[in-house]
Amino acid sequence: MNSRSSVISVQEVTWMALLIALQMVLAKLSFGSNTLKVGFSFIAIGLLGYYFGPFKAAIANVLADVIGTLILPSGGSFFIGFTFSALVAGAIYGFMLYNRKVSVWRTFVTVLLITVIVNTGLNTLWIHMMTNVPYVALLVPRLAKEAFSLVYQTGLLYIVLKWIDNSKFNKIG
Repeated sequence: MNSRSSVISVQEVTWMALLIALQMVLAKLSFGSNTLKVGFSFIAIGLLGYYFGPFKAAIANVLADVIGTLILPSGGSFFIGFTFSALVAGAIYGFMLYNRKVSVWRTFVTVLLITVIVNTGLNTLWIHMMTNVPYVALLVPRLAKEAFSLVYQTGLLYIVLKWIDNSKFNKIG
């Protein structure tokens, strides 16, 4: 495993660190109630996937989750399930966006996978495990929130990725 593609360069580590920091800042810029919270950290995770692929984006997103929980806690304690969700989300973003043509359809499918698998499925399961509230009772109110998130996240992520794809920042290195 000494090929160029498996080695992480200093430049890549620097960009990953910047995107992890951006993710933590964007996570603090969310607004709304717990029922309908609008956040923007998905943009940084999408950029990790776009630039680095599934494996590196998954690892970077796990690091972002752990660092964010330790340095900038948001009222809750560390739970390994959410770290697993971060791993899955980074892998999905990387698999769907890395070295792929930016399109509305691809962006929509990416956000749909994250919404269904991670946000609605896994994260609802973790909340159920932590609170013992019935899964269905948690799921029903989250469906409307996730439907709204699907729309705005697809639009914002597509705009950012299209801008980057057409700029000098389309590749790192």
